[in-house]
Amino acid sequence: MDTVTYPDARVADEITTHFVPCHFNTAEPASEKVKQLSREFRQVWTPTLVFLDPHRIEVRRSVGYLPPEEFIPELGMARGAAAMIHAEYAHAFDLFRAVATGWPEAAVAPEALYWAGVAAYRRDGTAEGLRQQWNELGERYPRSAWWTRASFIAA
Repeated sequence: MDTVTYPDARVADEITTHFVPCHFNTAEPASEKVKQLSREFRQVWTPTLVFLDPHRIEVRRSVGYLPPEEFIPELGMARGAAAMIHAEYAHAFDLFRAVATGWPEAAVAPEALYWAGVAAYRRDGTAEGLRQQWNELGERYPRSAWWTRASFIAA
């Protein structure tokens, strides 16, 4: 990630605009503080990215290397998850839709549609928005695990 993903200008811009990064290297002989953080955040493989809200509540986790084209939508998912946790459903919907439409080939695109449906339901209090998003999920990604989770809506 240090040689390909983080130096990408788009990644750097997204991180500096929306996140406060904290980076520590667990491959080097670690200080006691690094060991403590590894235990606290249950880091078992590298890279492990733990997205926290301002209250140190984990909102999302990503394990393993991601190229820029996958990492940028992952950052959008983290922002959407934080909005959901803080009951900002309209904002969460917009963030998840931005991932689904802006990065339709990304691995997280089906998940983004799933959560856009949940955000629409929580925002509106009706199933209409949920159905719209999940029907789109089924049409675009019928073999995804996220469609499996939502497929009962087609029944």
